[in-house]
Amino acid sequence: MKTRLFLLLFVTVSFLNFGYSQKKSAAAKIDINGVWEDINSGVQNAVAIISEQNGKIIFSHYLEWKGQKFVESGTGKRTGNTITYNVNVTLPIDGWATAGTHTLVLSEDGNTLEGTFKDNKDRSGPISFKRIR
Repeated sequence: MKTRLFLLLFVTVSFLNFGYSQKKSAAAKIDINGVWEDINSGVQNAVAIISEQNGKIIFSHYLEWKGQKFVESGTGKRTGNTITYNVNVTLPIDGWATAGTHTLVLSEDGNTLEGTFKDNKDRSGPISFKRIR
């Protein structure tokens, strides 16, 4: 009886040790810090700067629409490959919203952010960026 109990204990401990001792491979987190081109239709000279530190996102965005300048900035968070941040417009275009939320998903290759915006005028739509550097 003692031999069976000892053998069972040995097998259990060995199994648990084997399961925990295996090297776990975690996917490397893609660095999103840098300059991104706004690739939405109709905008010109459009860039975004994204900074991430410990999951906190700082976002700045400049674009021109039919010769009018537009600037917004905001903060948010990153969860996995999804970033969500709230923006406030510091240089508005007449008739455009003055605040909103962007939710973007990073592509597998780390070179595109695509998702949606929702503004304070209850409008929403697609938004996307391509990494420049």
